[in-house]
Formats: sequence, C-alpha cells, structure tokens
Amino acid sequence: MHAAASPSGPEPHWPSGWADVPDEALMARCRGADPELARRIVGELARRHLERLAGFLFGLTGDRNGSLDLAQEAFIRVFKHRENYKEIARFSTWLYTIGRNLALNEIRNRRRRPNLVGGGTGGGDSDEGQILATVSHEGAGPVAQTETADLRVRVRAAIAELPEHYRAVVILCDLEERPYAEAAAILEVPIGTVRSRLSRARSQLAEHLRGVWEGAQ
Repeated sequence: MHAAASPSGPEPHWPSGWADVPDEALMARCRGADPELARRIVGELARRHLERLAGFLFGLTGDRNGSLDLAQEAFIRVFKHRENYKEIARFSTWLYTIGRNLALNEIRNRRRRPNLVGGGTGGGDSDEGQILATVSHEGAGPVAQTETADLRVRVRAAIAELPEHYRAVVILCDLEERPYAEAAAILEVPIGTVRSRLSRARSQLAEHLRGVWEGAQ
C-alpha cells in the first residue's frame, strides 16, 4: 500500500516532487487516492495543460472566455472520472477527448440559443489561444506564409470559418503538431479520416487565403 500523503508535501516515493513525474503516472496515483490528494494531482495536471487545452477549445468554439470555462470543466470531469482512466492511453489524449466533447455540446447548445452567446473570434491579442500558430506540415503553406499581425487575424478568421470537423484537425495536427494517431484518438475517428479531413481543410484555407496573399504583395 502507498504511504499516506502529507497535506503540504510531495508523495514520499517521489522525493523530487511532482514536476518531473509523467502525466500518466500522476493519473495512476490519482486512481484510488483520497479526495484531497486527488485534487492536488488534478491541480498539477491543470497547471501543465489548462492553458493549452483552453487554446484548443477556443479554436473550436470561437469563444475566448467560454473556452477557459470549458477547460476548467474538463478538469472537473477528470477529477470525477479519475477511476475510469486507463494507462494504455496518454493522459493528454483522454483530456482532449473530454474537452472536445464539452466543446461540441457547447456548440450544439449555442445553436439553440444564438442570441445568448458572447465572445467570438474577432480582435484580441496575437497570443490568444493557439490559432496564431502556423500550418507547416507537408507543404501546407497558406498559414505558414503569415507574417504580419493583420494577416494573422485574417488567417485566424479563416480557420474559424472552417466546419468544426475540419477546424479540429487543423488545430490538432497543424497548430499543435500532434501525431495523426493521437488526433484520431481525440476525435474518435480513423487515421484515414484525419488525413482526408486535413487535406480538405488545407485546400479550403488555401482557397480562402489566396486573395489575402495576392493583396499583400
């Protein structure tokens, strides 16, 4: 059995603290832990992943403030369902699947109450979410050519206009540079579907942004 955790210190068998402990090992320890220790572990995981998860959700929903709420809700779900975590999966894959499902629920609810939704994709600082990164894989090109703040805003808007299933693969594979296999696991689709959606999404972005590049020359 594990020794009881000190309320104010790291686990006894992790003398250097939690900073270098892999996510998956933390989740394994979280299973069966008392609620206080489980909250501390989930808090450490949130410290590592909350900002990036919120960026992913912002890309899906276009709602800057709402994306942070959804990311926080995802970690509440992690705490509540910690016993369901299986070590065969990367923690980030499990987390992003939870987050994506929350985002899809929010998008569906938004369609039922369009007049109550705030936020949006316009404006904001250049470091909002992950939308300001560049598409660079496999010669994708269009986003990678973005250099000025004005063009970056237009690219962000173009990504936001993609259908959700295309937007998700662009964010995961191009902006976050996740492997196709992990993106497939998060989106719960075959790898072939990820590849085909990504190809179509890149084509749509290139078409949408062609006038932007020409006007910038």
